[in-house]
Amino acid sequence: MKKSFHYLFCVVILSAVLWACTFPEAEPISDQLTIVSWNVQNLFDGTDNGFEYAEFQNSAGWNSEKYQARLQGIAAALKGESGVNADILALIEIENESVVQDLADQSCLDYSWSFYAGAEGSSVGLGVLSALPITQAIAHSFHSGDGSLPRPIAEVWVDTGAEPLVLLVCHWKSKVGGEKQTEALRRSASALITRRLTEIETERAGTPVVILGDLNENYDEFSRIGASYPCALLPDTGEAAGLVQKLPAGRRPEFQDFLVLSGKIPPSPEFFAVNAGVVYSPWFELEEWPEKGNGSYFYQDDWETIDHFLLNAALFNESDLRYGHFLVLAAPPFTNAAGHPNAYNPRTGNGLSDHLPIVLVLKRSGLEEVLTK
Repeated sequence: MKKSFHYLFCVVILSAVLWACTFPEAEPISDQLTIVSWNVQNLFDGTDNGFEYAEFQNSAGWNSEKYQARLQGIAAALKGESGVNADILALIEIENESVVQDLADQSCLDYSWSFYAGAEGSSVGLGVLSALPITQAIAHSFHSGDGSLPRPIAEVWVDTGAEPLVLLVCHWKSKVGGEKQTEALRRSASALITRRLTEIETERAGTPVVILGDLNENYDEFSRIGASYPCALLPDTGEAAGLVQKLPAGRRPEFQDFLVLSGKIPPSPEFFAVNAGVVYSPWFELEEWPEKGNGSYFYQDDWETIDHFLLNAALFNESDLRYGHFLVLAAPPFTNAAGHPNAYNPRTGNGLSDHLPIVLVLKRSGLEEVLTK
C-alpha cells in the first residue's frame, strides 16, 4: 500500500509519503513502547539533485558506495549493544523518502510504516519509521514575517493497539544568523505546536502527545540567554511569566508562541495562565540525576540539550500509555574517544552523527486489554 500527500501552504509545496510494505509477522505486543529521536547529520543519498550541501555532492567525492556504507553504519549502531530496538524511530536531516525506505531495508527491525515530510527545494527533511500502524500523517508549515520558511512539522498518528499516540516531529530553525535574530522562527514553530495541542485536546480529550526532534533550543535556554527576552521554550517560573506579561500589546502574538516546560509530574502551570502549552521535559531529570547524561549535542566546548521529547499531561494521567523513562545513547559508537558525539565525516566516511540519539520509553498500562482484542 502506498499513499501520497501533497500540501500547498503559502507559496511552498510540501510533499509527504506514507508507505507500508510486507514484513515478517510482528513480535507480540510488549509492556512498553520505545521511541528514538535522532538527528543523523545530513543523511543524503548518492545521487545529485541540485540541493545537496557541497560536501555531499558527487563532485566532492560523495557517491552511492559511501551512502550505502553510511546506511549500514547507522543501522548497525541502532541494532548494536549500545542501541535500542525502537518501535518508532524519528530521524532528522533526511534528504528524501527514498532514504527513509533504504534505512528501513537496512535496519531489519520490521518497520512496516514510514512517513517523510520535507519542503520542496529544501536539502533535508523529517523521516519516521514505525513498527506500529500509522493511521494519519500530515505535514504542517508556517512562516514568520519576512523570515525564510523553516522546515515542516510532521504530525503522525500511531495506532498503539489501545489508543492513538500523536507525534509532532520537529526540526526548528538553527541559531545561525544570531540567537535573538532567529528566535522569531522558533517561536512561530512553537505557536503552531501550541495550537495543535489545543485542537487535539478539544477534538479528542486525553490523547497522549509527544513533541520530539531537534528544536535547536535548550530546555534551559531562557537561563542561558540571561532571561533577556522570551524564547520558544520557557520555564514555568515567575520571571519568565512576568517577562511575557510585560510585552506591549502590539508585540503580543495572536497565538501563544512559546511552550512552557515543566519538571512537575504531571505537568501543570504554576506561574503561567495557560494549559495547552505546558509540557513535561525529561531534561529536568538531569538536575537531580546528573548521571543520566550531559546533553545530546556538543558545541563550542559545551553540552546542549537541543534534542527533545516533550510530553503532554495525558502521558501522566489515565492514558493507556504512560511515561516510563528517558535516556541518551551516550556510548560508542555514538560517542568518540572524548565522549562527545561521533560526528560523521563525509570525506573519510568515519563517524555517525554530531548529535546523540535520545530515547523515550512509554509504559503500556492497558496491556491486558490490548492483548484480548
